[in-house]
Amino acid sequence: MFEKEEKKLYELKKEYGNVEIPSEIDDFIRSGIRKVKNTTRPSFWKIGMVAASILLIIFLTSIRVSPAFANYVSTTIPGMERIVELIHHNKGIMSAVENDYLQEVGITKEEDGVSLTIDAIIMDEAQMLIFYTIESDYNYPNINLSNIKLKSQSGEELDVDGLSYGSHGEVMKGEKVSGQIKVIYSDKEVIPEKFNFETGVNINEVEVIKGLNFPIEVDTQKFSAITNEIAIDKSVEAGEQSIYFEKMEIHPTRIALFLEYDESNTHDIFRFDDIALEDEKGNRWISDGSSSMEDNKIVMYFESNYFSEPQQLNLVFSSFTALPKDELEVVVDLEKESIIKAPSDKRLKKVWLDDGEKDRKGIYFQIEVDPKDHNYFFSLFDNNIIDADGTVHEYTTRTYSYIDGTNLFEQGMIVDTDKMVSPITFKIAEYPSRITEEVKVKIK
Repeated sequence: MFEKEEKKLYELKKEYGNVEIPSEIDDFIRSGIRKVKNTTRPSFWKIGMVAASILLIIFLTSIRVSPAFANYVSTTIPGMERIVELIHHNKGIMSAVENDYLQEVGITKEEDGVSLTIDAIIMDEAQMLIFYTIESDYNYPNINLSNIKLKSQSGEELDVDGLSYGSHGEVMKGEKVSGQIKVIYSDKEVIPEKFNFETGVNINEVEVIKGLNFPIEVDTQKFSAITNEIAIDKSVEAGEQSIYFEKMEIHPTRIALFLEYDESNTHDIFRFDDIALEDEKGNRWISDGSSSMEDNKIVMYFESNYFSEPQQLNLVFSSFTALPKDELEVVVDLEKESIIKAPSDKRLKKVWLDDGEKDRKGIYFQIEVDPKDHNYFFSLFDNNIIDADGTVHEYTTRTYSYIDGTNLFEQGMIVDTDKMVSPITFKIAEYPSRITEEVKVKIK
């Protein structure tokens, strides 16, 4: 019954192969995050907007689901096929939906020729996914939701750590486009049984519809699943770096893995390349790319195996990016446009200034990356630049690009360098040097 959907996805996948990633992609990524506390490097769930749409296409392959789920799609929620397109790359969310862990909402509001429907929700103690559909009476180059708030029935805004959602380009008259909003709760917040979802609608970067309100009543019985917690309490050595794995919390929508890097480690660890959970049958649940960090304590998030209940489970990985702690600073001479200090592996090739248009003015770096990093848009430095007087200069916009046919990655920080006293110092936030070692940690 999914021939039409599979054909569409194959076409999307083919189109993706010809997509050019804009060199200034960060300029187009609007902040999908309302608030983020103790956050590490940019991760999939944070980037939202255009990037979310790109990431969705990356994961598109084909829809292969069980007969029971096929029947569920065909007989229940209107527009369920579009929801499947949004979530089928995440086997944990797919498993939750297949086990009827999804609630239909079906509330529609119309204004100025735009129809917005809240189709369904999925929620647990960790997060909530809100699925929606937009339909317009006109053609628009771009539509996205804006100014999203969750409120109690009394009108009090609920405290959330983050919101991420996508943008929709080339929306045609009468065409239905769907998306999802990921809501990460504050530690202190409990989503009430009845709440109001409030949003505006941006058309071509302008908020033309404000304050659409959707009263939602949560089916608490449907979402009554209890978080499973597994104590790990094991340390491993990888590349002479010690990593302590404390515990794992298994929610219906995702798994939270709690770990800690030993303070005596010689390297800062940035990112695991291939970390996953693996059961006795070889089934794998991968990291969703998001994490939170406070000092050396990290929480990493994975696809959920809540409904799979594996008999055996191992945590496996074979490589991660890291850099010696005494090589985390990069110092630049602005007058000479030269690098004074950089990591010893000489991956950082050159630096230059751009004094041109306002949206390009700033400082640019070229760095050599591994082939596996192609089209992975990481942030090389944190958001602060310290000049020779000790003044801290912040920037919020970066540009990213790859030089075709090479392993060279270019990143720019849009900032007014005329206000800085040379030399200036950056702190590395992520770097493409790697430690490789096969590691397996028994969970159960």
